[in-house]
Amino acid sequence: MSLEKRRQLTGEDLHAAIDDVQARTLALWPRIASDLGLPVAGASFRRLQVNSRRQDSRSVQEVTIATGQRFVLRAVFEETNTLRQRRFFDRHEQAANKLKPVFGVSSPKLLWRDQDRPFVLMEFAHGNTAFRELALTEYGFGDRSQTIRRIGRAVAELHRVSDVGYMKFWPKPLLIKVSKRAHALRSGDLSIPKPKRFLGLCAHLHRAGQRARGQVFRGASEHGDLHLRNILMSESEVSFIDYSNHDGVFPQRDIADIWLSNCPDHLASGGRAPGFGHIAKEDWAAFAEGYGADLTTDPVFRFFFALRLFKLWSGLGHKRPDQQQKTNSVAAAAVEVFEALLGNED
Repeated sequence: MSLEKRRQLTGEDLHAAIDDVQARTLALWPRIASDLGLPVAGASFRRLQVNSRRQDSRSVQEVTIATGQRFVLRAVFEETNTLRQRRFFDRHEQAANKLKPVFGVSSPKLLWRDQDRPFVLMEFAHGNTAFRELALTEYGFGDRSQTIRRIGRAVAELHRVSDVGYMKFWPKPLLIKVSKRAHALRSGDLSIPKPKRFLGLCAHLHRAGQRARGQVFRGASEHGDLHLRNILMSESEVSFIDYSNHDGVFPQRDIADIWLSNCPDHLASGGRAPGFGHIAKEDWAAFAEGYGADLTTDPVFRFFFALRLFKLWSGLGHKRPDQQQKTNSVAAAAVEVFEALLGNED
């Protein structure tokens, strides 16, 4: 089903599409179990969370067999970009293999893959999401800075094993997209909350791009969707799931995703002093200690942080009317981050 058709689904049609995707996913189990020599009968399934915008085309199921073993079955039924989705699994498999010798950092091993479609069975990764782990520290369960240091170290290892060498940064292709979005807004072809401030961000990106232009950085294959719900944490392991990249080589984009994907959830609050991009200074310090580098002064990272804000803000123009309250909250937070970026501008 195309993205446009999915957006048009509402009410009973949407629920029917979701139910159909779940049924088609469960129907894969007999073939998978047979291929792997696992028992077909007696398996139980638990539906796991997926992006609400994709739940009528994607399914993730926890599978528990009679022996107690657990697996994760993931299936994507989108009609378009099948090859792209398969390449995301290629990236996952590459990362899982390269992280094997790294103590305490992993990606679940892919145990079975369909030859033609983006269907996989993988190992079950234990632990809470990093999002939940951070939330628990607010109630006295665990240490926030220690949790962020663990995340930073794990991300550093992921980028280390995904290294593609040194390269120079040329922002022009990305700035062309920024200019096109600004033009669409000015011409009335696009509606975005806080439009004047958004145009200010576009101008800021051009200045940031100029400062980053030609800078040398160490590239690495990106995760592609590195928000804190795609990082699982147990007492001994940090695991990465749900890769969404096959050719991007900007590790800075991954780190910007961590802090802004769930905006405003990770902005400075609770009396913590704000730092770069309105993220708490102590959070940046903890992440830098784990990652092994202070990125907030790096022109290339600053550009990608602002670009991630641009992506977040742009997406608010596509939200449904029933999401207006959340849209307003995110737009207000986007303005806060933008104003912080202006304050940090050289």
